[in-house]
Amino acid sequence: MVEEKILIVDDNEEVIEKTRSLLVEVGYDVTSCNSGKDALEFLADNQVDLVLLDINMPNMNGFDVCLRIRQRHPLDDLPIIFLTSREDSDSVTKGFQAGASDFVSKSAISEILLARVNVHIRLSRSLRNLRDISLTDDMTGCFNRRHGMYSLREWFSRSKRYGTQFAIIYFDLNGLKATNDQYGHQAGDLLLRSVSSAVKEILRETDQLFRMGGDEFLVICPETDKKGAFVCAERMQRAVSEITIVDKQASFAFGVAHSSEDYKELDDMLHSADVSMYKMKQEMREK
Repeated sequence: MVEEKILIVDDNEEVIEKTRSLLVEVGYDVTSCNSGKDALEFLADNQVDLVLLDINMPNMNGFDVCLRIRQRHPLDDLPIIFLTSREDSDSVTKGFQAGASDFVSKSAISEILLARVNVHIRLSRSLRNLRDISLTDDMTGCFNRRHGMYSLREWFSRSKRYGTQFAIIYFDLNGLKATNDQYGHQAGDLLLRSVSSAVKEILRETDQLFRMGGDEFLVICPETDKKGAFVCAERMQRAVSEITIVDKQASFAFGVAHSSEDYKELDDMLHSADVSMYKMKQEMREK
């Protein structure tokens, strides 16, 4: 049984039902929306593996919907296939510029649509598996520094291009070296894994947690204002404070930076969060 989920976006109910029947018959889990607005609202709270998107829709056309989806989902993360009757060169060019993965004509035979869907889902799955292998920290199961910097550059670029807002939380565990020195690296490793697990439980599906090295971690919070990032960080602190390794209560200092502060370079944003984190760490030491 195929487990992948597909979203069909079209204002023509007849097209939706015909396409849904074809995909369900081979085992896909299919959902549909009748407008671009409904599709964007659905994708904000739900994950799918592929989107089939019409171009000619009222209020918000397929090109605009595709651009909006790409603000949150990069090309190699969520395939978008335009299922359309418009096959002129201008439409195809505009579609790929908006972030489309492929085009399939509504008049194409069923086998062509199924083949294109299958290829893009398999490719996306393979890319995700490769990322999981190469971009994961073995100790904690979090993403590693390489993926953290890649993701930051991607979000920073989207913010500059599309105005997409996001926040980062940079945090540093307290007492990891002392735990290693006093109780051994097994205790330190347990601290790292326990904190990572506690933080993951707090975060939303769209948030990303990275181990940046040693005792330093980064959280990227998409579509989050600065106040929301502080609320998230404080919830993380409360969750981590419930962890005790041997006789030591876990804790961390954090700093927040937000895309609305109009940093010129990504390094400036990281530096701002790092400075705020260091200031909090100093204050915690003085207590």
